[in-house]
Amino acid sequence: MRIEITSTSYELTDGMREHIEKRLLKLKRYFDSVMDCHVFLRVERFIYKFEITLHGNGFDLFSEAHSEDIHAAFDSAAEKMERQIRKLKDKIRRRRTRRGGRPSAEPAGAQEPAEEFEG
Repeated sequence: MRIEITSTSYELTDGMREHIEKRLLKLKRYFDSVMDCHVFLRVERFIYKFEITLHGNGFDLFSEAHSEDIHAAFDSAAEKMERQIRKLKDKIRRRRTRRGGRPSAEPAGAQEPAEEFEG
């Protein structure tokens, strides 16, 4: 996954940059098809505004958050993104189950035994 971080009017520290990358790489466990992620940081009147855009194979997700604390703003935006991606994964999983992609919830051994033919 490619992560691009853009910041206007604020110089990100290496520690914050590593925190952002580490947190966003955890989103890859939900989808292998996440292609790239763009993080945009703006600072306006001592308020940090984070926008996260996630592009994948067949989906685009967006989240944003703002706070006076840089870590709180990013963590809030990342939590929103994680909720969205989890919701999308559940939606895809339900759709696949409805189409018959997986066997029914009944275990295989719970079927009635066939009657024996005595001839």
